[in-house]
Amino acid sequence: MVSVMDAELVFWAVRADVPVLFFDSLLSFWLTERSIEELAARAQLVRWSDDETARFVFDTLTPHERILLAHLLATRSYAQNFPGVAARIDSLTRTGASHIQLCGPIVDRGALEAELSASAPDRVPDLLINLGGFQNFFLDYESHNAYLDLLHRWVTELAAAQPELRRVLVCGGAFREPVTETHGGVEIEYTMLPHKDFLRHLAHAPLYAVPPSLTSLHEAVILRKLPLLLPEQHYGHVTNLRALRGTAIGDNAASLIDLGTRFEVPEDDLEGTRALDRLTRELLSDEAEYRAFADYLNKRLADYRQLTNQERDAAVDELGGLLGGPALADLLARISDRLTPAGRTS
Repeated sequence: MVSVMDAELVFWAVRADVPVLFFDSLLSFWLTERSIEELAARAQLVRWSDDETARFVFDTLTPHERILLAHLLATRSYAQNFPGVAARIDSLTRTGASHIQLCGPIVDRGALEAELSASAPDRVPDLLINLGGFQNFFLDYESHNAYLDLLHRWVTELAAAQPELRRVLVCGGAFREPVTETHGGVEIEYTMLPHKDFLRHLAHAPLYAVPPSLTSLHEAVILRKLPLLLPEQHYGHVTNLRALRGTAIGDNAASLIDLGTRFEVPEDDLEGTRALDRLTRELLSDEAEYRAFADYLNKRLADYRQLTNQERDAAVDELGGLLGGPALADLLARISDRLTPAGRTS
């Protein structure tokens, strides 16, 4: 059985004594107030106790803790590299879980590399903005969507002020129905492209901006593109950007924290995301606050555009060094046809 960050699936596989491979792209992100040793003890209870006890033990953990538990329970688990991942693997391994392996990007490397040699799309945007799927357990397209409105206003003003950006392409899950606008002679298209088409645009766009999403960073490194990191959409982006401080991409990123201490959010996935949505909404409702934000983001973009090719290449190499690891395909190829119960921590 295969589970991609679905701890519930791992729970049922283990209870049924079915081998399970677990894949996790965010191992350093998961929060826990319990020690890893306590989680390891709970993994033993989930594995060996009666059904009622196992269910109770699993259900009393937070969603983040269940992911860590899944690593301990799985037959094999694979964690995508990022700052902090190796240390987290070490802490899990010290409990006896020797089956957790660091790996490189959990992305379709073949599809990405194919786009490097593919012909350019007919109309390459001067600026490509990727807002991702955006939706999560709190953010949505209808009500908790202030971030989308904030970026829409900024992009509109940017186009009017900088006509040399002849075409701006804004991609994201919110734009299932494409919309094209023209401001100051600049065409702005909001759309959701098939992934292959998006990658082709990314491979050829001279300027790329994206929030600090790990998948987006892995894709950008493989395509040798240095992105401007846009402000945080949710709490996960806060922790991602924090881990990248001290690197070229992190130090040149746009972050709400740079606008003042009031933009610091609770160290919690849900509450931190709620706070970011509220703070983003406040930026839209206060004209002076919005102008400060827009000026700041314009400055970040201008600095990004001034980077030389050598500086961009060096920054991509630096980021690649943080994200690299054994190819997932090679790790999977080493698994025997019949999986052995290496995940057991007894």
